[in-house]
Amino acid sequence: MHRNIIYSFLIIYTFLSGINSSNALASDDKTRVIIIGTVHQSTYSFDSDTLINIFNKINPDVILVECDSSYMTSDFRLKDHIKYLFPETMAITEYSKSKSVELRPYDINGRDIFLNDYRRRKNKRNLFSDIYTLTRNDKLNNESIDILNKVLSMMSITDKMANSTVSYMNSPEGSINIDTINYYSYAGLDRLIESTPELTDYRSYWDDEHNYWQKRNDVMIENILSHMRQFERKTIVVLCGFSHKNILKEGLLTKGIENSVVKEFWEK
Repeated sequence: MHRNIIYSFLIIYTFLSGINSSNALASDDKTRVIIIGTVHQSTYSFDSDTLINIFNKINPDVILVECDSSYMTSDFRLKDHIKYLFPETMAITEYSKSKSVELRPYDINGRDIFLNDYRRRKNKRNLFSDIYTLTRNDKLNNESIDILNKVLSMMSITDKMANSTVSYMNSPEGSINIDTINYYSYAGLDRLIESTPELTDYRSYWDDEHNYWQKRNDVMIENILSHMRQFERKTIVVLCGFSHKNILKEGLLTKGIENSVVKEFWEK
């Protein structure tokens, strides 16, 4: 049962990690922020050309990239080995050949050190392996089984989102899916660990994982707000993995900056 559970879990948390190793919408008196949820690998429905087409319609003054400063040079250009590594950076590289646009990183500093830490990766793999073993041996209690089934359902939604068009990822229906994915990716697994005595040893590891996710999003929001202050009355595109989309949008709308508006790329 659930033969591919370990693989599925690892795929989900890859999507949550981020990319790892005169404008048409703007008016003179407002800073426009357009948040675009993406995936960090090309699919049948999404690639660098998808983003280039959007850039050409929006004509951004600034693009904020989901990375820390280590991905860029001192003058805020993508480093050579990053330029064609992801669909987002490919799109930026090609778009920048004909259009002038400022780039800035906005992710938490040292992100890749945390994400690539050997002990963290080992704990993650062991947790999902143990969940699989407990499932295979019918060792989960009824509450845990119920939570796990919802987590597995979330994985199906994540796969659908990851292979959908960028329009669907950023649609109202896609937004509902993102909330479901984020809840069961973190709070759902919190509940699974809490309800399964055999997983108690992972409590500390998963607390660190969940806390870092929250901290990272908080830092992203503050960095975006800082860039909004720096680039007043400009059109700013924020590229993010779709799992961050709702959190960033809500954070910006809640904290707000005077004379700014947060929009979808498809909004007039």
